[in-house]
Amino acid sequence: MTFRFRALASTAAMTFLAGVLASCAGGTGETPTSATTAPTTAPTVAATAKPLVATFLILQGDTVRSPEGLTDEEKTFLSCTQQSRFPQGSRVVWRYRVLDPLTSKALDDKAIKSFDLVLPDGKTAAFKYGGHGGTKEAPAEFFWTAGFSVPKDYPTGAFNYKIKATNLDGAIGTWDQFKVPAAQLQIVPAGTR
Repeated sequence: MTFRFRALASTAAMTFLAGVLASCAGGTGETPTSATTAPTTAPTVAATAKPLVATFLILQGDTVRSPEGLTDEEKTFLSCTQQSRFPQGSRVVWRYRVLDPLTSKALDDKAIKSFDLVLPDGKTAAFKYGGHGGTKEAPAEFFWTAGFSVPKDYPTGAFNYKIKATNLDGAIGTWDQFKVPAAQLQIVPAGTR
């Protein structure tokens, strides 16, 4: 008997609550809407939302040694391999992608206003966008590169550089080395691998 009473009380409470919810809009002249029907007076999100625009850029890349100045044998194991130590007389190459943080897509030369490498002396070198690997007709990848040929008498030690990219909408991405000396790009004496 207790179970029947509880079931009857629950049914009555649900019926009363449904009636209250249904009549809630009655005093204002509005009609209630179902969960699947949007009110006709509310603007749609697409009509009122402004397109999202990135306010910053993500830079992703590394440094490799150019084949310039390498013997044929050295080219097989030193060229285009990631490194942070470069001998005097070698060429440092920076390989980078610029990513839009909203889409995670890499930006090409049609979306970037400027992309510069700032060398320790304050001079800049512009990154260039292009295909790499594979063949000239069908590159394996596309990314940005910039280079610096280390003079044979260049001082050894940390080589402090910065990178800055700006897209057409004015979003900026920057990259600076870690401040820990052992983690920084190093120029080492000629003949050092």
